[in-house]
Amino acid sequence: MRIWSHNDTGATIRNASVTTSLPSGTTLTPDSTQDCLSPSTTDPARPSGPDTCGETVNDAAVWSGANLTTSPTAGIQGRSTTATSGDLTTGWSYVGFSMTAPPVDSTTTITETASLNGSGTGHPSSSGTITVSE
Repeated sequence: MRIWSHNDTGATIRNASVTTSLPSGTTLTPDSTQDCLSPSTTDPARPSGPDTCGETVNDAAVWSGANLTTSPTAGIQGRSTTATSGDLTTGWSYVGFSMTAPPVDSTTTITETASLNGSGTGHPSSSGTITVSE
């Protein structure tokens, strides 16, 4: 799962946090959460690299049960892997993690509710899509 964020403000968003919850019935794969910057991407449906990904984020610090709150740059370029907020420069970034889902009989797509919060100007956005196939 990737939750894409776009800072189109032309300025750094201070104290930014990405938040989401695991969909009902799914389980987080431990030690799979990672933040990445994707400066070459202009369309997350067709991402283009190279990405700059950080160290694996500390699950105990950023996940509370099924709820995630992480800095969009946790673990990147020496930043803390336990950060729940941080500065986000302009461009695209994403938080990625893996999860297990219950068995399905066909293909199911879930639009994930996520948000990017912070102080600054502009219109940051975040979204995610989960597709589960038999």
